[in-house]
Amino acid sequence: MQLKIDEVIELGESLLPPFLLDFQQAITNIYTDVTKLNLLKDQLQKKREIYIHTQQLGHYEKLTVAETFRFYNDLYNGKQSTEQLIKEFDFEQQRKTRVSELSTNERQVLSFIQPYLEEKKHYVFIEPFQNLQSNERKLLLHLMLQFKQVHKNVLILSNNLEHLLMVGGDIFRLDTDGLHTLDVKDEQPDSAPIETIQIKIEKIPTKANDKIILFNPPEIDYIESVEGEVYIYVAGEGYSCAWTLNELEKRLTHFGFFRCHRSYIVNLQKVSEIISWTRNSYSLVLQGTAKSEVRLSRNKLAELKELVGI
Repeated sequence: MQLKIDEVIELGESLLPPFLLDFQQAITNIYTDVTKLNLLKDQLQKKREIYIHTQQLGHYEKLTVAETFRFYNDLYNGKQSTEQLIKEFDFEQQRKTRVSELSTNERQVLSFIQPYLEEKKHYVFIEPFQNLQSNERKLLLHLMLQFKQVHKNVLILSNNLEHLLMVGGDIFRLDTDGLHTLDVKDEQPDSAPIETIQIKIEKIPTKANDKIILFNPPEIDYIESVEGEVYIYVAGEGYSCAWTLNELEKRLTHFGFFRCHRSYIVNLQKVSEIISWTRNSYSLVLQGTAKSEVRLSRNKLAELKELVGI
């Protein structure tokens, strides 16, 4: 699977690659923050060969559900019958209901009929699962997987990693340094505890639902210990980690990480400011989309100054 980058445009302080789609499998995902997500949407809308789907798509309010399916099926010369489509979308019970009377979630699912029927090679879905219930998310995912049978390609943009883990396929994280592959593995129920899994030292394992996510050290902003639980922070999101702060400190020191407090380890490459709040109180400000602050122990200040040469 490849993403072809045809140019790089500087937008403010970040570099955002507007890419051409060249997927070799059905579904690809990009995980990023809301700001970059909107910038990606604006750039992708300039490409005529791509269908862009958002939750803001309108409806013909006075039509019934059955009339809506019939209208779009005729408009796009659908290959299935209207009755088959209604069943496929699980709207059999609401077939006589006017669109204006549907719930917000039902309207969101109904809007999927347009990309499902329109003939495009590439489809971009922006936060397609947001606010939906579990059964509705599974239904949309089932519909998306139908694209694979007719050689259509899907790109999903979201700032909710759990949604993308549910989808499967390749996941990329977009930050100010560009696109990075997110290394995700299924966790087997009978597998050995995470401490005994053979993992390369260059990867740091974290957990989200039933998935193990492996981060490269440079991706990590900082690490925090809260009441015995350790969390790895990447792009503003916290991920649980089974390793202790002491273990992580030993593995990450040579990557430029610093134990700035008994409860924190920070990636010094991400530090942009040292703030003195009081005579004995200090914080480190990290660069990024949303500025984060990490506590700095007074007795660590001199060591930090020596490390960074100030």
